Amino acid sequence: MTSGKAFRIVLPRPSSLGINRTGAAKEQSQWKAVVAVIVLGGAGFAAYDYRTSPYYGAPVVEDGFVLAYKGEGALRAVMRGIEDERATRRYLSYSARDVKPWYLDTWSECRAATDAEKAEFDGSADLGPGGRLDAVCEIDADGDVFVRGWVASVPDL
Repeated sequence: MTSGKAFRIVLPRPSSLGINRTGAAKEQSQWKAVVAVIVLGGAGFAAYDYRTSPYYGAPVVEDGFVLAYKGEGALRAVMRGIEDERATRRYLSYSARDVKPWYLDTWSECRAATDAEKAEFDGSADLGPGGRLDAVCEIDADGDVFVRGWVASVPDL
């Protein structure tokens, strides 16, 4: 027994589902939006990476080179009067203890280590075969010069 009423299936309109006669054009605009987000995200990351780079704010050095290391309290060194051997050696930094926090982001001037400084450093650090102390890095704070850290190198094998 039927009551005489017919069942009617109601489907949503294609336009309410985001489908219309220009579906290909809408799909293209979605791809453009995705590409734009990726490009803007990449540009934002590049700007962030540059700003947080240890070389951000590096001085221009014509008679030497600069070394900068990442990490909290890492050394930022301006190497003057020292041969640049980055092609054959790996440079390592050692930060001095008890450096005040406001000096941690300061670029320090590095000079070649004396024989006495090399002997003292060799007694406190073991760099292994081929390792050597290359520079002593200092900061001049209104005439008060203090050691900020040391730069050593090992062969880049």
